[in-house]
Amino acid sequence: MKIFILTVLSALILTFSGTSVFAQNGEIDRFKDSSLEKKLNEVRMFPNPTADYLSVTINNSTLAETSFTVHNIIGNVVDVPVEIVGKNEYRLRVKDLAPGYYLLAIRDDQGYFKETYKFLKR
Repeated sequence: MKIFILTVLSALILTFSGTSVFAQNGEIDRFKDSSLEKKLNEVRMFPNPTADYLSVTINNSTLAETSFTVHNIIGNVVDVPVEIVGKNEYRLRVKDLAPGYYLLAIRDDQGYFKETYKFLKR
């Protein structure tokens, strides 16, 4: 009897060796998620809320020329000086802005990257 069970189990293992018996479709692929890999153009803004300067760091950047546009909450463009601190590190002087919420639009010169982020000026 034990030999029969071992034979059946061996046959099942050989039959299903290319696929998982217990996993549903796509279950194995969920571990190939891009969240485990380094994300390209990961934007970090700090401090948020801010009073004087807003620092922006773009990790794993593929951007050639980065441009920044600040909009107030109703969509008007606000002139904010941008200083390049280091490679993919920028500092925006928001000291002269009125307190409130603002939107920071970040774009590259090719138009492949367009993201908007919200920050609070105290």
